[in-house]
Amino acid sequence: MAKIIYKVLIADDEYWTREKLRTMIDWKQYNIEFLEPAVDGEDVLRKVKENTPDILITDINMPFMNGVDLIKILKEEYTDIIIFVISGYDNFDYVKSTLLAGAINYLLKPVTKIDLVNSLSKALEIISNKRQKEKKQEEQKNEILKASSFIQDRELSLLVEKEETAYSPTIMMNSKIDFAGCSLILIKIHNLKELMMQYHYDMNQLSYSIKKKIKDVTRYENLLIFNHIFRSNEFIIITELEESKLRIMANQILNYFKVYQETLISIVISEHSYSIESIHTAYIETITMLMTRKYMKNSVMILCEKDNSSIKSDVNNQMSEELENKLKNLLRTRNQSAVKELIFETVGLRYCDINGWSFLEVKQTVKRVCNVFVDYISEEKSPRKIIDMENMIDLAIKTVENLVVENLCEVLEEMIDTITDLKVEAEIGSIRSVVKLCVKYIDNNFFEELTLTSLANKFNVESSYFSKIFRQEIGSNLMLYIAQKRIDKAKEYMIDSKINLTEIAFIVGYDDYTYFNRVFRKMTGVSPREYRNKLKKCQED
Repeated sequence: MAKIIYKVLIADDEYWTREKLRTMIDWKQYNIEFLEPAVDGEDVLRKVKENTPDILITDINMPFMNGVDLIKILKEEYTDIIIFVISGYDNFDYVKSTLLAGAINYLLKPVTKIDLVNSLSKALEIISNKRQKEKKQEEQKNEILKASSFIQDRELSLLVEKEETAYSPTIMMNSKIDFAGCSLILIKIHNLKELMMQYHYDMNQLSYSIKKKIKDVTRYENLLIFNHIFRSNEFIIITELEESKLRIMANQILNYFKVYQETLISIVISEHSYSIESIHTAYIETITMLMTRKYMKNSVMILCEKDNSSIKSDVNNQMSEELENKLKNLLRTRNQSAVKELIFETVGLRYCDINGWSFLEVKQTVKRVCNVFVDYISEEKSPRKIIDMENMIDLAIKTVENLVVENLCEVLEEMIDTITDLKVEAEIGSIRSVVKLCVKYIDNNFFEELTLTSLANKFNVESSYFSKIFRQEIGSNLMLYIAQKRIDKAKEYMIDSKINLTEIAFIVGYDDYTYFNRVFRKMTGVSPREYRNKLKKCQED
């Protein structure tokens, strides 16, 4: 943590007094910056304006301006500055005048070291108490703003999820937006985890801050912005701005995330023809158009067109029925290398970005591959393996959203390794100790963005081999172990009723509540809400 530096300004028309105070104590040792002293009242005002000192030590009798008048001016314009005076006069009227003007102490010349230290100590104590009070007030204000932001997010997210409805939450009644003609803008952050650490895994703080930043960047106060609570990486704007201004605003947002956050986003703008009752339709339209974006690591802006019927015809079936049958046969022979070659080379999933696949083409191809995996695992009639495979499929589908081909292929490779289940001879000593270290690291850092590649690089082992040994030693796929650890931690957080479920999902490492809900249900048999209700009932009994 950076040290807090306090600034002190000395003011005296006598050179030797100024120099004596400069050298009387080691200012730097106490994190105090000794500013170049002022020689008179006018010089004080100039230096205060330039340097904004925390503490002023001033002579009461200087040229050009009376010390009492100086203090009065400073206290009107710079209320936070702490002032104490030094003087060669012990007249009570002087003392009374300076204290009434706003000084906290009155020292007689010659000033001793103990007098100076005591006065500084008192001044710093006042500053500290004031800053703590201001910090507490700011924290309380921030909590209220976050709570208000979450209420808006929740109500509007529920509205987005509903189909045509006449229900309109009261939160919108005070809005200046004319909902008879407005556009919906979807902002999709493709990897929210890149931002999570900045906000210390506080979802409400992240949501509130991003919404505020969008308003600050666009300079449009009259925007209705909310964070989709079921898909935390989606922010939605409703506005009546015309198309030309929408484009300008979208480019401002794109630039902000690119330059300041270094985060990939997609912005999709609906048609300018939606009432508040049909916000669900507008949202579905933007999601549909999002699927048309190229699967590349770049941020884009997409405008919805009036006729979107051409979207389906433009999507190519990258995974034909013939290739699906070939994949099934290769799995039955447990030909691991051939399975990988077919998926990554023949189908071309490893080069989907280079070859210009759309988001939808990648998503459909991954789903078709995963469906073949499920069919194959189902033949073994092992409920545990089926559940594990379903969890890995959920992870694969979620990884598609990140637009990083390497990460997607990594997840699929681990799935293939798990399915083919080829036994390997472990180097008993070193590799087992590496697995133990990895497990310990995961247990302590489960909320981070953990991947096979990042962990293999961290422990300096080959990823594919490490994956196999981990599964052999721990009895669980690496990604499934991470998921189980997160769900276990989520259960612990649920004991505290003050933390809402969406926030818990965020804290344990999920930026999408819908995905968290799905994983939790598959691993526990109940939804997070059902689990918490049972927990609450047990506590009451």
